[in-house]
Amino acid sequence: MEKRLNLIEKLRNKENFTSAESSLADYILNNINDVYRMSLQDLAKASYVSKPSVIRLYRKVGCLNYREFSIGLQLEKIRNDDGTIENSHVFLETEDLFEFLQKVGILCKQVVDNCISAIDQDDLEDIVTTLNEADKIYLYSLDGMEDKLDFFLERMKQVGKEPILIRNSEDPKLLIRSMNEKDAILLTSASESNKEDALLEEIFERPCPRILLTTADDADLDFRTDYSFYNYPKGNDFIRNSKIVSQVSLLLGLNLLQASLLKVQYEQKEK
Repeated sequence: MEKRLNLIEKLRNKENFTSAESSLADYILNNINDVYRMSLQDLAKASYVSKPSVIRLYRKVGCLNYREFSIGLQLEKIRNDDGTIENSHVFLETEDLFEFLQKVGILCKQVVDNCISAIDQDDLEDIVTTLNEADKIYLYSLDGMEDKLDFFLERMKQVGKEPILIRNSEDPKLLIRSMNEKDAILLTSASESNKEDALLEEIFERPCPRILLTTADDADLDFRTDYSFYNYPKGNDFIRNSKIVSQVSLLLGLNLLQASLLKVQYEQKEK
């Protein structure tokens, strides 16, 4: 998949920019923190370009409006400075609660768009077929997020599946050893795997298909599972390492799997 350039990279590259747009790009790159606090009119005045030039520039770099452009720039600056978003004072110190929520909304929209772009359709179809045909589905969270998966268990009832949470069992090892080739196990992770996880080693010894839904790029787990569903693009873009991004994309991935199962079952009934 082609790497998606972020806003700052696009401003630096100046691809197909006019001379006015190139001058504006230079001003923005040198004054990102100030630009965030400027209106479109303020930016045009400060950089000695026209308002239409500002509009053409933010559209050329892929933004629908000026607010998305200015907030997106600030998020990238935060990512480049300290690798986090939710802990940044710049992100939290906004004029009011509504402005803060707008920022979070734009962030989540970017996460959803990136997640969808990262999905391999063939892999998704194989995973959905495996889950649909499984006698039992076992669910194992590699980072202890079982308490956040209740919604997924409830939604799976709509497709006649009730995943079994391995960690909730009185004897997880005994439960794992009861799995057979007609079952399937869904491993979820928002971070790299714990290489010392004894239960994980037990899981890898079972004959059932193993499906990995992860927001992390974990080569070790990828190698040891039958199907991998990377629900976030590989790479180092400006929101890649934020905890809120990992959580949003993981929950989105679970919703996508359930929705895909619902669609497949609907199509089977219609035949």
